[in-house]
Amino acid sequence: MAEAKPNVFREPVPTAEVTIFQDCPGASKDVFDQSVLFQQDAQVRRALTLYAPDLQNIGCIDNTGSPATTTYAKSVSTGFTTSTTTQLSIEVGAEVSIEVVKASLKVGFSVSFTEQYSKVTTQTMTFSVGPDKKAYTYQGYIRTVIIRHDTSARTYAYEAGTEGTFLTEVLTTSPVPVIGAATIRA
Repeated sequence: MAEAKPNVFREPVPTAEVTIFQDCPGASKDVFDQSVLFQQDAQVRRALTLYAPDLQNIGCIDNTGSPATTTYAKSVSTGFTTSTTTQLSIEVGAEVSIEVVKASLKVGFSVSFTEQYSKVTTQTMTFSVGPDKKAYTYQGYIRTVIIRHDTSARTYAYEAGTEGTFLTEVLTTSPVPVIGAATIRA
């Protein structure tokens, strides 16, 4: 059980670890306490709830029938993208580690949320595939939504229009397409 610390918000704030949920959970105190706190004042605290980690295909090289190695370069973005102009300024560091399983592919995520992830950055990644091989390249991502805690009313609710995606630096390849739903393993 997390240890409670008194604060100026009239409620004890537990010291808790960040959780990545399989699906978007209902807004509650428990969910808020397991989210990444990024803004607070005397009336409102806001945190980022993380859920539904998955892999997105960012490229495929089909080099079957070729005697040569093929190289492919692609610009890959990392950081937060949201459906609105929500500005995130993460002042408290948080780290999460999970394993995502999709089809027969297992990918370990270990992500530290710091100020560097407050904006999207792009870097070029280079992939090479040997002769007579095929490779599908995937980037890990996590869905996000902002949960708001009104400290006076003691209510918790998701803010409309704040759904987004956290594009991780996790990249992996597979010799076959990875399809189906992703699951989290502890």
